[in-house]
Amino acid sequence: MNVATVGHDLSAQKKSEAALRHLNESLELRVAERTFELADINKRLLAEKLEREQADLRFQKLQNELFRAARFTAAGQMAAALAHEISQPLTAVVNSVNAAKRLLARGGEANFLTAQEVTNEAAGQALRASEIVRSLRQLVSRADTERRMESLPSMIEEASALVLSSMAPLAVRLRFEFDDRARDVWVNRVQIQQVIVNLIRNAFEAMADQDWREITLTTTALDSAAIEIEVADIGPGIPGEIAGRLFEPFVSTKHDGMGLGLSISRSIIEAHDGRLIAEPNPGGGAIFRLTLPSGGVADGD
Repeated sequence: MNVATVGHDLSAQKKSEAALRHLNESLELRVAERTFELADINKRLLAEKLEREQADLRFQKLQNELFRAARFTAAGQMAAALAHEISQPLTAVVNSVNAAKRLLARGGEANFLTAQEVTNEAAGQALRASEIVRSLRQLVSRADTERRMESLPSMIEEASALVLSSMAPLAVRLRFEFDDRARDVWVNRVQIQQVIVNLIRNAFEAMADQDWREITLTTTALDSAAIEIEVADIGPGIPGEIAGRLFEPFVSTKHDGMGLGLSISRSIIEAHDGRLIAEPNPGGGAIFRLTLPSGGVADGD
């Protein structure tokens, strides 16, 4: 009886199976780790999305608050501008009415006639206040400014008289130097007179502590399309710390000033396609220069 024995070496197969099991376990571990990472990334993405949404809500809320604040500020500036601009003609109305009452109380035909003249002046100033309100509303609404050809010397003299009539008696001197070639301007008379009145009053108030007060108003024809008005005083000049912000709203050299006059004045001049600037006066004080569209230089020049 013969017995044949056949042997197989299974060590290689076992090693392969062990390696395969290890590979499967490694793959399962990496898949689990990757799944955990993806879950963590997804969690962070959701958190970031929520944070962005919250940030958007905060930004929208801030925008709404700023919008409301801007509307409130604009309304406040408009109210302050109206108070600033109409205070002068209204003061003139009150002064004229009080003067008329005193004249009428004295009796007599002469006093009665004078009282009539004074009340006519009061009526004129009341109409001027109404025109100022209308002009400011037009300016704020950015509507086209109503213009027509006006006599520049007449406008300046009238504005100067208005300032002098509303101020306490002072040792002041107004000098006029009119260029014959700069007779007519294409402007809104009320608005430009507002600017001139503001500049003259500012100059007077800047020189309030001086014994001698002098303002020079000069007109110059720059060319056939533009003229320049210069208002120069001999006061202390513009303080250096506000010189660069002089035309900003609520910036003022006055202790009780609202700082709106120059801001409004610049807006008016720019609405007339002109410009308003300030510079030191070489002889001491300040010079304000404004340009306006001209009605043309004198014939023959």
